[in-house]
Amino acid sequence: MTVFLPLEADTPFPQAPSFLTSSSDPAAHVKKVVKAIMKARRIAVVCGAGISVQAGIPDFRSSDGLFQSLKKDNPTLCSGKDLFDASVFNSEVTTSLFCQMIAQLSELSEAALPTSFHALLRALDDRRKLLRVYTQNIDALELKSGLTFGVPEVDGKRHKPRSKAKADGSDEAVHAAAEATSSRLPSPPVETPRCIPLHGTLQLMHCQTCTHSFPLRNHLDALTSGRPPYCPECTALEETRQLVGKRSRGVGKLRPSVVLYNEVHKDGEEVGEVVRRDLVGSSKGKGRAGADLLLVVGTSLRVPGTKRIVREFSKAVRSRASVASAPPVESAQALGLGLGTPTPSPRRSPADDEEPPVKTVYLNLDFPVPTREWEGVFDVWIRGDAQDFARMVLEEMEKEERAKEAAVERKRQREEAALAAQAAESEQAGAAKPSRKRKGAPISEARPQPTKKRKYAPVTPVSTAKSKRASKAKKPVSSVLPTLPRGHSKTKLTIKIPPRPAAIPPTPPPSKRAHLVPEVVIPAKRSTLVTPPPSPLTPISSPSPSPRRKSSTSKVTSKRKPAARKKPPPTRGQHAGAKDTAHSAIRRDSIGTDSRASSPLSDPDSN
Repeated sequence: MTVFLPLEADTPFPQAPSFLTSSSDPAAHVKKVVKAIMKARRIAVVCGAGISVQAGIPDFRSSDGLFQSLKKDNPTLCSGKDLFDASVFNSEVTTSLFCQMIAQLSELSEAALPTSFHALLRALDDRRKLLRVYTQNIDALELKSGLTFGVPEVDGKRHKPRSKAKADGSDEAVHAAAEATSSRLPSPPVETPRCIPLHGTLQLMHCQTCTHSFPLRNHLDALTSGRPPYCPECTALEETRQLVGKRSRGVGKLRPSVVLYNEVHKDGEEVGEVVRRDLVGSSKGKGRAGADLLLVVGTSLRVPGTKRIVREFSKAVRSRASVASAPPVESAQALGLGLGTPTPSPRRSPADDEEPPVKTVYLNLDFPVPTREWEGVFDVWIRGDAQDFARMVLEEMEKEERAKEAAVERKRQREEAALAAQAAESEQAGAAKPSRKRKGAPISEARPQPTKKRKYAPVTPVSTAKSKRASKAKKPVSSVLPTLPRGHSKTKLTIKIPPRPAAIPPTPPPSKRAHLVPEVVIPAKRSTLVTPPPSPLTPISSPSPSPRRKSSTSKVTSKRKPAARKKPPPTRGQHAGAKDTAHSAIRRDSIGTDSRASSPLSDPDSN
């Protein structure tokens, strides 16, 4: 079903076609169509002469169109359509009329300016929403509006050798052309123009013999006089052939590069390739997913090629929309997976189910005939002027832009307000810190002075030696015998043995200046020494290999030999033996030898 939406409120509901339906609120429904166009991402537009009427270029089939005006000016013609048929070149009269008509249309096209609908196409292209424009017009106003215009060349035809080299019959010429083609590097892919002219353009003329193209404005005088101009390329080639003595091949004539009825489109293969990519999508580029909305404007859809393009785009857009909007379970049922029907979502309202999304729009004053061919092709038919509808869309775009700018401005103001609030809070916090000090107290007192950390110098051997000297000077003399360091192996040690008194009183504590001299008692006879209890005053020495002692004189002087090597630390047994041997050293008041030294039992310390 197609919804009928008139732009004017007093437009009556048409009797045909029969599959039209009315809208309860046409104005709101038109706004919905405008929103759908603004929301689309890849719009395919098929347009006709209706978008250029306000630019001063007449259409073809209206009561004031080009066909009627040509018939009035030339009564010999059955219809003005005869001048757009391929048979026009069969007669010199019709060829002259055709050239004069093309000259007039070219002058109108040069003087015309793009309309509001052309501005809409440019705006959609600037917002990267326009996939392609397929125009039936030959005025090339889309090029003036800023769209890229033309038909892309196929790679096979881009450097195709000229046919005249093959017609010459020379093997050398054919071989040279083949070498030139093979030695040429492959050209990079050319970007597809945004606007594709389906029926050619008044910008160019091409030769029917060598197919070279030339600007039409350069030959406007010849067309105005009613005679087709000769091809400059064929003329130059013919002069060259006459100079070298070759036979004449003839000179071709130029004709406007417009497609006439009952003739083959010379760029039909290239146009068909562009249409195919836009229908199914491509691997890269803007149309990689294909068109998602079709807009047909200002055409009565009478040309068979254009009719086929519109039908194919309608099918592709609707099928893509149905797949995207269908829930997963419904798509699984379509594939035959046999899943159950899901329960309807509470978020979906009945209004959404009744009004499907708008994907195909037909905008024209009259519906195309025969109407039965277009049932189920368009979602809506907007009856009205294309320029009025274009202005509505442009106004909505401007409102959207202003809303975006206002949102950006509000966001900027919020950010500035947030920054100002943060700055004010920081200033208040900085101002609140001095208020916590004592009243009348200077700033230096309020701020606590940082404590200085003491710096400790690293311990060095020099500082260690100084500290040891200072400790020795202050430390009192100990009663313990000093031990020789291991490094002083050449130090002499003198042992004095004083005479023992009859009764030895308790030994007083040594004075600070007294020198401690170890004494050694040597027994005269073989006897077992009674080991006294260990004394802290006895130095530790190495154990004796044998308990036997020899008698000696009253004065014994012993020298310690230097140690040859360092000995390991003594074990427990060695430490005990050293205590037993060193116990014989006893303090004496004098040095001498008598008979009392012969027996160790007379020593009171042995008890």
